[in-house]
Amino acid sequence: MRPEGAVLRRWAIWSLATASVCACSLGYGASETSHEPQDALAPETVLSDDALGWVVDLALVGDRVVGLDAMLDPSVHVFDLESLRRLASYGRTGDGPGEFKDPEQIVTGASNSTDEVWILDGVHQRLTLLSLDEVEAGSGLAPQTLPMDGPNAGSLVRVPDGRWFGGGWITEGRIARYHADRSYDRTILGLPPDAEAPGMTLLQAYESRVVADPAGDRLAASTLLGGLLEIFDYDGVVIARPAVPDPFHPSWDQGRSRGGKAVMSVGSETRYGFTDLTATRRYVYGLFSGGEVMEEGTPWATKEVQVYTWDGEYVKSLYLDRTAHAITVDASDAWLYASGAEPGPWVGRFRLPER
Repeated sequence: MRPEGAVLRRWAIWSLATASVCACSLGYGASETSHEPQDALAPETVLSDDALGWVVDLALVGDRVVGLDAMLDPSVHVFDLESLRRLASYGRTGDGPGEFKDPEQIVTGASNSTDEVWILDGVHQRLTLLSLDEVEAGSGLAPQTLPMDGPNAGSLVRVPDGRWFGGGWITEGRIARYHADRSYDRTILGLPPDAEAPGMTLLQAYESRVVADPAGDRLAASTLLGGLLEIFDYDGVVIARPAVPDPFHPSWDQGRSRGGKAVMSVGSETRYGFTDLTATRRYVYGLFSGGEVMEEGTPWATKEVQVYTWDGEYVKSLYLDRTAHAITVDASDAWLYASGAEPGPWVGRFRLPER
C-alpha cells in the first residue's frame, strides 16, 4: 500500500492539491554531489508487525520507545527499548477527549520524566497527555486533552524553561514561540526575504520541523520541501545555516483553493527535503529524501541520515539498509531508532558508528 494520503496529511499538504497556474522555483539548483550508500547500517534489532500500520514518529522515554501510528487504531505503541517487544498500545479515532483524528507527533514530557508523552493531533490542533505507565497497565486511563492556541502547528518541541516552539503553517514565518501554557507568543523565524507568493503559499511551501538542543538555548529547523537547515536561538536569531550537501528552496505551482484563496500546489519539480529531524546534545540528525513528490512509490522514504553539530558543521551522511520514515537517537549518540513501511511495517534499532 502506498500511504501517500497519510504522509501528505501529516505534513498538511493534502489540502494543497489544487489546479496549478505556473511553477516558480526560488532556489539554487540541487548539488551535483552524489552520495552512494557505503557500509549501510543494518538494525541489530527489528520488529516487523502488520498490526503497526504506519509508524510516522518515534520518541525515546526512559527505557521505552514510543511510536505513533497514522494509519491504524490504536495509534500509540509502546516498545521495550532494547528488544523492541511491543508492551502496550493506546488510542482510537474520534473527536472526543483522548481520541485522535490526525495523530502527527510525539512530544516528550518534562526533561526528567520517564512516563509522560504528549500526542499532537493536527486536525484538532490539540495535545493529549499520556502516562506510559497507565498505557502499559491498560486500564483506568483518563488522558488530559488541551488545545493549542495560535497558528496551525505540525511540529512541536518543549524546551527546558517550559516554553513551546512549533513549525507548521506559521503566521508570516516558519517557527512560532508559545508560552508554557501553550498560548501563542509570536513568530520568531520568518520566511526568506526574497521569497514572494500570495496568500498561504509560502507558509505551506516552507513548512518546517523544529527540534531543540537538550542542553538549552538552541533550536534547529528543517524544511520538508527544501534542502534547508537552520540553527537559531529562542528569539529566532540565526546562529548557523549549515552547508547541506543538496541545498534547494521549495518549488511549486501556484494554485487556488476551492474558496478562491491563493495556496501552494504541488508541482512537477517539487521535492522532499528533510522528512524528519531529531537531536541530542551533540548532534542534529536529519532524515533527507531529495525525491520528487510526484514520483511513483514512496519518495519521502529514504536511507540517508545527515549529521550536523549544533554549531552548524556538516559531519557526515549515514545510510540505513532500508528506507525509513521516522528516526530518533538516544542521548549517548550510540543508537538510532527508525521506522518504515516497506516491505512491511517495521521498527528497528541501529548501532551508530563512533565519531
